Amino acid sequence: MVTNAMERIINDLLDEYKNRLSLTCTCDECLDDILALTLNGIKPRYVTNPDKVMYVKAEYFDKQQMTSLLVRLAECAKFVSDHPTCKIQTKEHDPYSLPNLS
Repeated sequence: MVTNAMERIINDLLDEYKNRLSLTCTCDECLDDILALTLNGIKPRYVTNPDKVMYVKAEYFDKQQMTSLLVRLAECAKFVSDHPTCKIQTKEHDPYSLPNLS
């Protein structure tokens, strides 16, 4: 099975850093949006076996490469936080919705 190793690497980074990214919403839809946006902005790295992801991940022990991934993740997290598409945040930010007075 062909796997994009970067998906697992970015997903692990998101899990590790999501509490430090000041996200306005941490629902699955927003986290998936952050993951997808980040993955679309980086070069995919494919492996033929999920166990081989660790070899790609080892290349990111270099501080500069890991910092580049974290910066990209933070930029995408900010964008999704500023422009949420989930029903939870969209309802809260809808300028046409009536305020809850109860």
